[in-house]
Amino acid sequence: MIKFFRKIRYELMEKSKTIKYLKYAFGEILLVMIGILLALQVNNWNESQKDETETHIYLTNLRGALNDDIASLESNISFNKTRLKGIFYILEHSELNTQTFTEMEWIDVSKNDDVNHTWKGSFPDSLNRKFTNLAFSMLGRGFGGATFNKSVINELYSTGSFSNIHNAILKSKIGDYYSFVAQRLEGYAIEEHEEWANETTRFLRDKYGIFNLDVSDLEDPIASLKGKKDVVHQLRYLALEVNYHCIWASQSQKKALDLIRLIEKEEQILKN
Repeated sequence: MIKFFRKIRYELMEKSKTIKYLKYAFGEILLVMIGILLALQVNNWNESQKDETETHIYLTNLRGALNDDIASLESNISFNKTRLKGIFYILEHSELNTQTFTEMEWIDVSKNDDVNHTWKGSFPDSLNRKFTNLAFSMLGRGFGGATFNKSVINELYSTGSFSNIHNAILKSKIGDYYSFVAQRLEGYAIEEHEEWANETTRFLRDKYGIFNLDVSDLEDPIASLKGKKDVVHQLRYLALEVNYHCIWASQSQKKALDLIRLIEKEEQILKN
């Protein structure tokens, strides 16, 4: 083909057909430009398809990571609901103030839905030695039980692939979820909760000789707390910290579920 065009060009030049040669040369240049543009278009289309495929894979993996987070949060909420019930159980049987702070939302601890069987069956209303032991042992436990699978979102950010997600609402929701988790359930927020749990442990040990991690050797650990007003402050404030943690964990769960629904919609769009 190249030899064919070259032959025509030489014939025109030899016959001094300048105008025809210029027209031919222009046409040849035009054909080359069209070829280059088509090649660029095909290349851009291929790159776009590659980006969409990669984004689809990332979103699928992100959905899996969010499901991991939801399961971890469910376990964490169940544990801390049992802890919160235990605090009010100790307050009630110590004949102390069990009223919740009405100006804020409180997690419902009337039923036991503990997925890890921290306590099997319904919560007891009357004194129960096993539940008493459990309630005291949970007072000083840590709050950082929820773990978050950030491998996918970290890769999205580090590789720059996050910019390939074109749905602005989805991108905003992803950022909102991980920002909320970082502010409420990691770092300083957890440290603040745990510091008061440690303070309560020290208070019971130093003031009343109760080592709350194991009260099985005490005949009646609740009896020594009956009517003690200083215990009210410690336990009610700890209840406040535990409740905040439960509320924030529940809100994180909801955000994760909403995000999964958005991702599923985006995946359907990318499939089509």
